[in-house]
Amino acid sequence: MCDTAPSLSCCTDKIIVQDKVCINWQLAAAGTQVIFSDNIPQIISGTGFVKYETGTGALTVNFFAAGIVAPIETIVIPVGGSASFTVARFQSISLTSTAAVQGEFCITVRYNL
Repeated sequence: MCDTAPSLSCCTDKIIVQDKVCINWQLAAAGTQVIFSDNIPQIISGTGFVKYETGTGALTVNFFAAGIVAPIETIVIPVGGSASFTVARFQSISLTSTAAVQGEFCITVRYNL
């Protein structure tokens, strides 16, 4: 918390780190694959997109928080579609499909050090 005294003072600087990851992904058969997972205890937020290039049926993207079994956010993408997202307080992202699928994933993650 900042000093509220009449003298001039500032809050301590926060160091915010930003990382960007982009990959092509592929699931060779029906199933679930974790596509992103962090290894830091800080609360993170991320902005990105999932592109579903080839396959059959819908692709489900789930965002999970640490220690919580149920997803905190779910996006369903049709074949040939894409979706953008902004999600906070998550630890991992998984893709689930009912057949072989492939596409692209990109995320910019931000967190305090």
